[in-house]
Parts: sequence; C-alpha cells; structure tokens
Amino acid sequence: MFDELKKLIKSESYFFLITPAFIWQVAFLVLPVLFIIILSLSSSQGLDLVRNYTLHNFSEVMSMSHVRIVMRSIMLASCTAIASLLLAYPVAYFLALYIKRYKFFFLFLLSVPFLINVLVQVYAWFFILEKNGLFNQVLFFLGLIKKPVNFLNSSFAVYLVMFHVYLPFMIMPLYSSLEKIDIKLIEASYDLGSSFRKTLLHIILPLSMPGIRVGFFLVYVVSFGEYVIPSLLGGMKLFFVGTLISEYFFIGKDWHLGAAFICLSWGMLFLSAMMYHWIFNKIMVQSKIIR
Repeated sequence: MFDELKKLIKSESYFFLITPAFIWQVAFLVLPVLFIIILSLSSSQGLDLVRNYTLHNFSEVMSMSHVRIVMRSIMLASCTAIASLLLAYPVAYFLALYIKRYKFFFLFLLSVPFLINVLVQVYAWFFILEKNGLFNQVLFFLGLIKKPVNFLNSSFAVYLVMFHVYLPFMIMPLYSSLEKIDIKLIEASYDLGSSFRKTLLHIILPLSMPGIRVGFFLVYVVSFGEYVIPSLLGGMKLFFVGTLISEYFFIGKDWHLGAAFICLSWGMLFLSAMMYHWIFNKIMVQSKIIR
C-alpha cells in the first residue's frame, strides 16, 4: 500500500506541488468572488444574509452617479499608470543598461518604499502639502504664490500621492525587462548608423514591451480600487470605488448594494483593461513583434 502511494506521489509530483497554491487561490480568490456574487443577487432580512434572489440591487447601482464614480476611479488609475510609466521608464532604462557599479545599491533604494507602510507614506505627505508645509514654502520662495494654498483634501493631492506610492511597482517590471535586452543589439544598431531615437523606437521599446505591459496593468488594476489614499487625502469630498465600497459595507451596512456595486466596478474595470490590452497589442503589431 505504501509502495503504491509512493509511486502515485512520484508520478503526480507536479500536482502535489501546485496543490497548496491551488487551495490558496480557491480559499482567498474564488470563494470570496462567489460570495460577493451571491450577495449581489440576494436580499436579507434580520440576521439572514441570503433570503431571496433578486436583480433589484443591480437596478439600484445602475445609475449615472455610480457610473461616474467608477469612471473617476478609471481616470485615477489611468493617470497613475501613465504618469508612472513616463517617469519609471527612464529610471529603469539607465539603471538596467548604463549603471554598472552600485547597481544593487540603487535597487535597494528602489525597494525601500516596499518596506514602509502606505499609511506612513500618506501621513508624510500631510506635512508636505499642508499650508505651512514644504510645498507651500517652495512656492513662496519661487514667488509663485502670495498666500498659502491648501493642497490637502483635493484631487491634486490624491493624484500626486498615488503617483508616488505606485511608482516603484512600475519601475521593477521595467527594470527586469530592460535588463534582459542583449546590449549587442543596441551596439549593432549604433554601428549601422541608427540614432538614439531610432534605436529606442525600433529596438529597445519593442523588446521592453512585456515589462511595460506588466507594469502598466499592475499599477492600473491595483490603483483602481485604492481606498486609503483617496479617503485620507481626498477628505471624503470625492468618492472613488474604494471609498464608496467602504461606505456601503462599514457605514451603511448594506452589503447587498455594496456587492452589486463591486460587480459593476469589476465589469467596467474588465472592459477598460481589455481596451488597454487592445492598445498594447496594436503597438506590438506595429513594432512587428506579433506577425
């Protein structure tokens, strides 16, 4: 019996190796998603979470006010991802292709934000953006303002801190992709008379497109449902997907409407992600990566 069990484990070793990951995915991804869908399609009375099934919750959240909130979160996620990409690419480019000495030191500096709690980073920005903070003092010194400006509780503060917090999530995939580029291809391009612009557009950018795609979607999807930064720096004046979900679940105690709104936001996030996926595919086709 033990010999048969040993042979079974040996022949199905790959299955047993992925079983813990499979259980983790089911327990913390599949089951919560199913629970949210059931909540969105049901109503409750008293202590019963699920009493009868109805589409009334979706009719409640299918309003322009809810759609505007989701669109605001899509705009926030898009601006965060695009701005992070524009700044992260030069940083990752020089770090991967030009810096030889002290490379690990710079990589360590890039990993420092992952070691600091997001709340600590957000509260640090309070001291920078307040009326007597560093931002206002610099603007006073440059003569751009005559009285302090309250940058807190504004869209500007939310967008700025989102960009700061999620920038490392863009740099790391870009660096990993750029580091794999064979430097001989770039040298051959220069030897054949190509300029830096042509080399960048026709060799470096196409070869680093997988890292661009991974970094963009990593920042885009995670920042779409961000709760802490908009709620603390937005002052609850502007509702985003994360803040409205918290209102439904923790303040309004209406789990069913909250679950229906989550499903609505999932659907719109999926459509927007597919749109960006199509854009990246078009870019890759034009770059002759996809034949």
